[in-house]
Amino acid sequence: MVKHLIVFNTAPGVTEEACLAMARQARETLTRIPGVRDVAFGVAAGDQARYRYLLIVEFSGEDVIDLYRDHPIHVQFANQVFRPMAVERITTDYRMVL
Repeated sequence: MVKHLIVFNTAPGVTEEACLAMARQARETLTRIPGVRDVAFGVAAGDQARYRYLLIVEFSGEDVIDLYRDHPIHVQFANQVFRPMAVERITTDYRMVL
């Protein structure tokens, strides 16, 4: 299993409610991609966190990483919905070992 983690901050004026709506849309949209098992969303527990939001996309395996990155569903969602909202972000893929 691989977890695709994105920590991010939003553009000025984007509300937490808008982020939650985006996360719901991400789950509905991205889980249609073969090998995507789930999408989860979190908010930092404290006000001092460097990044306020977390999006986790769970892949069935490492072979899904490239498929996901180039898949038209992901590209469209990322370009039209996610990236305009999440202007400051870090993305890393983690292979789960335990």
